[in-house]
Order: sequence, then C-alpha cells, then structure tokens
Amino acid sequence: MTLKKSTKKGAKKATKKPSRKAAKKTPKQGASSKAPAKKKSAPPQPRAPRPAKPVLRQVPLYEFTAGNLCGYVRTTDPGRGVEFCRTREGPLLPAFSQEVLSLRHYLSRGEGGLLVPRQQAACTGKVEKTRVVFRYDKAPKWPLTATAQYDLLSDGGIDATFSFRFGKTLRAFEAAVETIMPRRQLTGYYVHCDGRWAKVATGARLQLFYPRNLRAAEMIADGRWSRLRMGGIGLAIEPQGYDYPILVVREEKHAWALIYMALTEDCSALWVNGADRTVGLGLIGADAKAQSSITCRVRVLLRQVQELSDVLPCYREFVQEARATRRR
Repeated sequence: MTLKKSTKKGAKKATKKPSRKAAKKTPKQGASSKAPAKKKSAPPQPRAPRPAKPVLRQVPLYEFTAGNLCGYVRTTDPGRGVEFCRTREGPLLPAFSQEVLSLRHYLSRGEGGLLVPRQQAACTGKVEKTRVVFRYDKAPKWPLTATAQYDLLSDGGIDATFSFRFGKTLRAFEAAVETIMPRRQLTGYYVHCDGRWAKVATGARLQLFYPRNLRAAEMIADGRWSRLRMGGIGLAIEPQGYDYPILVVREEKHAWALIYMALTEDCSALWVNGADRTVGLGLIGADAKAQSSITCRVRVLLRQVQELSDVLPCYREFVQEARATRRR
C-alpha cells in the first residue's frame, strides 16, 4: 500500500464555500412548515481493536561445533535447550535431536507446577566460552532459584548441571527436565529394566514412568501429576522401575541414538509421555530444606550406536567422572 500526501490545489477545492444560490434554497429558521421528525440514531458500535504492530526482537543465536556435531543455542529461549542439527560433514541429524533437555516442571508433595519454571519464571541466559548458562528466578508459589548449565563435550554431547537454591522447605521435591519429540511417532524408546533393554510401549494418551524405587513410585501418585489426569492423560508406573537411569531414543532405520543418563541418587524417575511427545527425567526426588542447595548432573550423548549394549560402557564412564567431580 502507498500513501500520498494531498496537494494544496485539492485542499482548496475541498474547503470551497457554497454559492449564494445554494444558500437561498436553504429554509430559514422559524418557518411554519414542520421539520421532519428526527430518526433515532443507532447506538454506536464498538470499534474493532487495531491489530498489534509488528515487533522485531534481537535473539542471540550461537552456532557451535562439538566433536562431529553442529547445532545452535538461543540464549533468550531456554525452553529449546540445545539443538543439534547436522554433522560436520553436512548430513542432517534426526529430528529428535532438535530440542534437547530443558528445565520444564517443578513438583513436590501434592503440588504440580507443570510448565514452571518454563513459562512462569524470569530467565536470563549467557554464553561462557564452551558453555551456556540459564538462570531462573523465583516463580509464584515456588520460592527457589535454579541454574541450568550446559557444557559442550569435545566428543559430541552435553554435560548439563542443574543447581537449585531453596527459599523454604519443599517435601519430596522434583525438577523435571524434558525433551520434546517431533510430531511423527518415533520407533524406539528404550530403558534398562529387569536386567535387560526394554522397548517402551506407550499409547498416545499415556505417560509411562520408570521409578528409582518404591518411594519414588509413591511420589508419582501423590497428586503432583493431577493436571495430566484432568487433561485425559493416563499415568502408568512400571513396577520393576529402572536398573540404570538411562533413556535411549532412536529410530530403527539408522544408528543415531540420543542417550540420557544420570546418577541414581540424582534421578527419581524416567518417563515417556505419548500425549505431549516428551521424554523426561525427574531430578532429586527428596525433601529440600530451606536455605539449602542441591546440584544434579545429566549427560546427553548423540552418537551412532549399532547395539544397545554399547551404551552401558558410556554410562560407566559418566558415573566415574561425575562421582569423582562430586568428591572434590
């Protein structure tokens, strides 16, 4: 659309006075002829709201290379976590690697803060050499601050360290970290359960949990996930729980696998949600005292795996490193 300014000549024509002949034809005030009755004017209609003006925002976007993997991090969008998009040689990676590991939910005894802090806590992000750090402020009803630190690994992957500082005591507190899967259904989620690798079979309206132990299983049913039930999503608990806190996502047609791993003392449960297309880990799963701090560590690897048995050596290496670091 083009807007043009009006010319002076056109403006004079628009303001020209009426001629005398036209003025004589107008009836004088006080004439005997009755003036026509005035019609009732229609009530004024509310004006349609004007559309919001377009907005441009600066979104710092960082491209990274970690081993043979390339991807992006947006410091103003912590919900997306880290995105692996291609290998260094150029081939694209599977779609399930494009939104990896974000801090989404706070949970405690009888209370579910779904999408807190993701949608309720103010968050700032910054890049420090080979790491990205997100800091979450307190949210309504959740008096704690959190830090999510993502360190890029030289052989491809992420070491994520989640730290929490509590303003008051929270009973059976959990922090849920999740990855959103692509819309099309994947062919394989795997958990090490009952001494073997088990393929997770979950329906489109079900969230299936693999708890750490009986106490963790009881937490799942204490009301913290009631909003999912109200939304028509069923909750199911695998009675055997997990053997190792490892969750593998892969497609059978190629060897790429996304591998999540944590320390047993840090991970209360693993789950796959077929309704919201998420895989997740519950962190801590214990009482948190006021003015205390708790730190958990999660490793995410994206690599080609021919056999699931190749995953366990990676997990043992992670456990040794994480516990050695914790003892220092």
